[in-house]
Amino acid sequence: MIKWTIFSVAGAVLFSSLLHAADFMTLEQAIDTALKNNPQIQAQDENVMAMKMEKNVSFSAMLPKVDMSYGYQRLNAAPSIALPSSPFLPSEIPMGTRDNYKFSLSATQTLYAGGALYNAYKISDNTYQSADITRDQTKRDLKRQVIEAYYGLIQARQTLDVAKSSTVSIKSHLDVANAFFKQGMIPKNDLLEAEVRYAQSLQTLLQAENAVRLSEANLNQLLSRDLASPVDIDKEIPMPDMKTSLEESTATANEQRQELKVTQLGIDSANKGITISKAGYLPSLAATGAYTRTGDHPDVDDEAWTIGMGLTWNLFQGGSTCYNVSKATADRNKMNYIYQAQKNMIALEVKNAYLTAQEAKARTAVAEKSIEQAQENLRIQKDRYNLQVATTTDVLDAESLLDQSRMNHITARSDYAKALAALQAAMGTL
Repeated sequence: MIKWTIFSVAGAVLFSSLLHAADFMTLEQAIDTALKNNPQIQAQDENVMAMKMEKNVSFSAMLPKVDMSYGYQRLNAAPSIALPSSPFLPSEIPMGTRDNYKFSLSATQTLYAGGALYNAYKISDNTYQSADITRDQTKRDLKRQVIEAYYGLIQARQTLDVAKSSTVSIKSHLDVANAFFKQGMIPKNDLLEAEVRYAQSLQTLLQAENAVRLSEANLNQLLSRDLASPVDIDKEIPMPDMKTSLEESTATANEQRQELKVTQLGIDSANKGITISKAGYLPSLAATGAYTRTGDHPDVDDEAWTIGMGLTWNLFQGGSTCYNVSKATADRNKMNYIYQAQKNMIALEVKNAYLTAQEAKARTAVAEKSIEQAQENLRIQKDRYNLQVATTTDVLDAESLLDQSRMNHITARSDYAKALAALQAAMGTL
């Protein structure tokens, strides 16, 4: 019985540990989960499919148009022409039959339309590519949000650890102060100050715990999971080196940024729109062919076929073609200006992210040094307090300096990781 109990407990612990390990998520796994489940990405997928079908519709406009019809008509009487009464001639001449069957097949192929059909197809292709790139842009923005939420949760949990450590340290000092007060070694106000600071640390601890819960809910929301789902992720924020210079980052952004690619496709479409507008000055040429069968019985046919070619040319339309060309040219010029404005904005965005990352990394090094100094200062102040050559205020101020140094270090690491993600997003490579 004892053995079975031991095995049961061991199995439960093993199962719990395996379950815990299965719930662990790396940053890459979190991003993959978000991309798979996010409804915005799924909506973009459907939009891309719709634009692809629209592109196919534009291509079909360049193919032959084939129509077929088949019909039957029955008259109450066969059509005829009445003749003057005569002993030698019939009273009427039939002009048709009561039963009438007709089958027709026709085809039309546009041979030349001034480039309007082909350029309309290319514009649809650009629209399809733009939808695909816009989906990549949505994925990029989602990745950045997941990265910030992931590192934000690590930051919140590390902040909670600092709050817990600070509460324990202040409580330890409160116990010492209380013992000193009972022995008459310190005045009442020193003890009260320690009690107030301990109460404040408890409030800070509650706020830190709430911040962790909110950060977990934020990450779960991005992953399309239940907001209360437990989250097991990394414990530390990585500090990778920056591998590109500011100039290289800006050049990469000019080549890879999704917004610029979409605008470039818009400029190309605007140029093709000018060509389509100019097609109004040119003639259009089409070939047609038709085949018909008629008769008073399905098996009795009167066949006929025709082949032709037609040309149409609009010689005057009140100047509308000229106005359309001018409008298309203005649209193209507008897109060029938008492209230049986007390049300037993206260059500033890259520089901001780059400088922010550099600043955060420098702050990290400073914070690491300040933690060592604050720890030594707290140790000295506690020793001095035990010798009654320092006050409660000195010890608590030293504790606050240590807490602030730890918080500065955590924030700097988080800001650096988020700035690197922002830099990759600004470059269009995230």
